[in-house]
Amino acid sequence: MLILSCDHAGYDYTQKLMKYFDSKNIEYKYMGPSTLDPEDDYPDYIIPASSEVLKDKDNIGIFMCGSGIGANIVANRHKGIRAVLANDYTLAYLARKDEDANVLTIGARLISFRTAIKIIKVFLTSEFEGGRHIRRINKY
Repeated sequence: MLILSCDHAGYDYTQKLMKYFDSKNIEYKYMGPSTLDPEDDYPDYIIPASSEVLKDKDNIGIFMCGSGIGANIVANRHKGIRAVLANDYTLAYLARKDEDANVLTIGARLISFRTAIKIIKVFLTSEFEGGRHIRRINKY
C-alpha cells in the first residue's frame, strides 16, 4: 500500500496526489495533516508514516516537504527505511533498481506537480534488480 505524508509545504501536492490516485483507483493511506497549517513540523507526520511503511514489506512511502530533505532525513532514521530524495526520474529509477528504496521524498517547492507525478510513476513502476545489490543493502 502507498503511505502518503507531508508537512504544510507538501500539503497542496498531497491533496492533488490523492485526487490523482483516486482517479486511477490506486489504494493509499494518507498520514499527513488534515488541514493546512504553516506551523506543522514534518517530523510529526513523517515519523508515524515511516513506522507505517515498515508494517508491511510491500508498503511504499511518498513523503513531501518543502525541499524533501527534512522528510528524507527523518524517514532514514528508521531502520528498514531506504528513503531517497528524488527530484528527477533517473534518481527515482536508480533508487528502486539498485537500493530497493521503499520511500520517495519530494521537494514540493522545487519541482512542479506535473514533474512530481512523473517521478512517482517511475518510482512505483521500477523494480529492484537484486543480485549484488542485496549484499550491499544487507551491510546496513
